[in-house]
Amino acid sequence: MTDGGRDGFSGYRARLDALGFKPSSVFGQNFLLDPTLHRVIADSAECTPNDLVLEVGVGLGFLTRELSLRAAAVVGVEIDERLFRVAGEDLGAYANVHLVLADALGGPGGSLPDSVRAALREHQPAGGAFLVVGNLPYAASGPLLAELACAERLPDRIVVLVQKELGDRLGAKVGHDDYGGLSALLQSFYDVERLRTVGSEVFRPRPKVASAICRLRLRADAVGWTQQERRQLQVFVRALFGKRRKSLRTTLAEAAAAVSRPMPQVDAAVLQRRAETLSPAELVGLLRLTVRG
Repeated sequence: MTDGGRDGFSGYRARLDALGFKPSSVFGQNFLLDPTLHRVIADSAECTPNDLVLEVGVGLGFLTRELSLRAAAVVGVEIDERLFRVAGEDLGAYANVHLVLADALGGPGGSLPDSVRAALREHQPAGGAFLVVGNLPYAASGPLLAELACAERLPDRIVVLVQKELGDRLGAKVGHDDYGGLSALLQSFYDVERLRTVGSEVFRPRPKVASAICRLRLRADAVGWTQQERRQLQVFVRALFGKRRKSLRTTLAEAAAAVSRPMPQVDAAVLQRRAETLSPAELVGLLRLTVRG
């Protein structure tokens, strides 16, 4: 077994070639080859021996091994059958690693599929935290993070390697050009921090952009939200930011209707504002006002 360095990766080439594998830009298959960064990502998740980790995008299992040394159980999701096969052969000796061949957004409406949710329920230790860790495919990163905010159980921590541009958006504050619907949704539940920027030279094949390691910590005030309420906030925010530069006088009724609620009664000054000027707390407040109409 290998720790996934550049020399280690060269040892996989013959196996992958024999399976007819070519990295897919559609699936975002850029392998992180720096073992130090595998350890940094795993350590940043602050796993304990009681925790369950969901890893999206197992690839060749380099990060999976690091996570298995720290957590009670790792449920790894891989969309590519050939990578799933190679990783499964190498990770077979790790009793706490459970691989699922699936699209992590393959459930109804782009949700976690039944196979992944069943594996999480089966392997969740009593009293442990639920963490999400991974080198995420670029194209799926935003939709996946938005979906995790509406998952059956909110992850206690999320540590992901994503495109730097997305990392900038995750932690962007109101008034910044990068602030958008995903920023507002995730910051309604999480404190977001960017841990470090990662250059393209540590990947094979090399992406054309830089990446960033980001950590999201669940806030105490997010625990009381039901899954249905979180889903409503997602829909509400998406509707408002779909026309982010139009005033709420134009967009608020439509957003309320999207979550099957009446138009809230708000001051004229509020109706003059745009979605992009509203903080996560203000968006949550607007959603809650729709309960009373």
